[in-house]
Amino acid sequence: MAFRCLKLLRNVRNNTVFRCNLISSSVPVVEEKKRISNLKEYKTEKNFLYLEDPDTFGTLSLKSPSHSDELQDESDIKEEQYLQNLPLKSQKLTIKQYADLIKQYLKYNRLKEAIDVLEVRMLTQDRVKPENYIYNILIGACAEVGFTKKAFKLYNDMKRRALKPTGDTYTCLFVACANSPWPSYGLKNARHLRSLMIEKGIEPNLTNYNSMIKAFGRCGDISEAFKIVDEMVSKKIKIRVHTYNHLLHACISDKNLGLRHALIVWRRMLKSREKPNIYSFNLMLKCVKECNLGTKEDIEELIGIIQNLIDVTRPVTLQIESKGETALSNNQNSKQMLLVSSTNPVNNESSSNIRSMAEKVISSGETVTNSQSIPVTDNKQITIIKDDENITLEFVGKLAKPATVTEKRTVPNLLSKVLQMKEVLALQEIGSTQEKFAVLGGMEDFLKEMKEVNVTPDIKIFTQMLPLIEESREAEMQLIDTMKGFDIRADIDFYNMLIKKRCLRCDYDGAFDIDHMIDEENKFLKKKYPLKKKLRLKRNIMTYGVLAMACKTKEHAEKLLNEMKSAQIKINIEILGTLLRHGTAHARFSYVVYIMNIVKEENVKINDIFLKHLEEFNDKCTSIIQSKENKQSDTFVKSYEKFSEFYKNWLKDLNVEEALKPEHPWLQFQVSYPDTIQHQNIKIVEPKKFYKRNKKYVEYKVKN
Repeated sequence: MAFRCLKLLRNVRNNTVFRCNLISSSVPVVEEKKRISNLKEYKTEKNFLYLEDPDTFGTLSLKSPSHSDELQDESDIKEEQYLQNLPLKSQKLTIKQYADLIKQYLKYNRLKEAIDVLEVRMLTQDRVKPENYIYNILIGACAEVGFTKKAFKLYNDMKRRALKPTGDTYTCLFVACANSPWPSYGLKNARHLRSLMIEKGIEPNLTNYNSMIKAFGRCGDISEAFKIVDEMVSKKIKIRVHTYNHLLHACISDKNLGLRHALIVWRRMLKSREKPNIYSFNLMLKCVKECNLGTKEDIEELIGIIQNLIDVTRPVTLQIESKGETALSNNQNSKQMLLVSSTNPVNNESSSNIRSMAEKVISSGETVTNSQSIPVTDNKQITIIKDDENITLEFVGKLAKPATVTEKRTVPNLLSKVLQMKEVLALQEIGSTQEKFAVLGGMEDFLKEMKEVNVTPDIKIFTQMLPLIEESREAEMQLIDTMKGFDIRADIDFYNMLIKKRCLRCDYDGAFDIDHMIDEENKFLKKKYPLKKKLRLKRNIMTYGVLAMACKTKEHAEKLLNEMKSAQIKINIEILGTLLRHGTAHARFSYVVYIMNIVKEENVKINDIFLKHLEEFNDKCTSIIQSKENKQSDTFVKSYEKFSEFYKNWLKDLNVEEALKPEHPWLQFQVSYPDTIQHQNIKIVEPKKFYKRNKKYVEYKVKN
């Protein structure tokens, strides 16, 4: 029964399938075979590499997707390029060659290109691991120009690469803090770096301490600078003259009491028997120029400190020879007689002078100072008779020359080893620069102090001394004559300062006389040294800048600007602002309009000072016209109306808002140096990548 039922079901199923095939297609057998054959073609088991997305269902569309439609990550592309584009060994240079390449860029002040040698070429292109020597060069270059942020960024990158910072690294970082354009930012980094060194237990060396003093002093924290010196003393580090010079540098930052601090440091230096050098005297002159002594009470306190620091002066010692080979007794109570014996007779005045001087020398060992000279002949001999014993007393040196004694100082010199305060009646506050320089002895005594420590002055000493002397032509010519006595020739910077000094006291004719003096000296040098052009004085941008202070009229300004064009010196806004100041001070509209046209023609970027002069001049003219008391002429009113209209159009033509935007001081170091149009002034020599060894063929010889 069961078998019959299964057979029936099988027949029913076969008949149903055949009937459906007849209804659906006219040729059912061929289509079914074709469809089955196509399915067998696209079996996925035969594909060794499946290119489809595993999330896609079915195999209806078996077209491989194009790679351009896929989304690619930039980091993946960079990683792929990094793995594929491997640099060749011949492409890489040595560390010394990279350092030489960096130094070439730094020689021409191309800081951005020098940093790119490390960050682009070494790390990205050549993939060379840098050493701390490379980082020290770049950190030092950033420190010199005050690029503090980049210096510390290189320092952090250096630590990130497991490179150990050296003593030079910390020195350069503190110098970067000292040269920062913002003292508060530099002081913050200096304190952080010092605390970091203490935390890591890094022991600073002498150069590190000097740079610390310079950094804290320049940034305004003088107390911290003196604490560093106390730390050096506690660690038994010898304080040399270079450390004292850095302390003098720190004193300059205090404008109110800096000169007082500098004089105390100077006395400490003399007490420690350290000889000042040329830099010490330069810093003292700069401190006299920029700093003050303080109030009357501060000066009295200063003199008290100086008197406590002065060493006891030693008495004048004379060589004494005895016929009986006995020493001269120093007993002050013993009575002695002096007899002057000579083959030639000696007058009474000279004998009395000798007697009085000998009594002073023998008694109590006091220092002898007298303005008179004692004449001594060749055959003269001083003898002392005591207890029937002859003792001969001879002067050391040539007897043919008179034994002169130094004169007393009538004015107290706070730099000298001996402070003479006997002739000082009272003290008062010192305000002017000339008074401060007089307290230090003036020009003559200052040069004498340099001579006592065997320091020869240079042109920088006299250039810094120029603003400190009296405001007169006689004092200036005396300074020039003193320079000739030291065989020092004035350079263009000295003449620039001299022109500026005369312009500040409104001696404009004297300023142009210095300009003629430069021409005369050039003619003399050209005649004496016709082939040495480097010895001649060449006017620079500073020369024309100080000469602009003497151009009161439009004609003088035109002459000056024409000379600058002939000398191929570009006009800047500072010179034009100085010329504009003369025009606005004397209310010369033609002069002011001429300078404004020069700014527009030369496309010079204006600054806030230039615009401030114009605004003040405009307000001044408006107030003069509106005032009823001072009735101006019609010419002045018409001139102002023309100027006012021109001034409005001039402001529209110039983008004042864009021009007055403050420029960041570090922007110049982040942008590549622009290429010149005509020719390049620098030449960077690329180091050789391949080195050919000179191999010489040596014939092999068999030893017998």
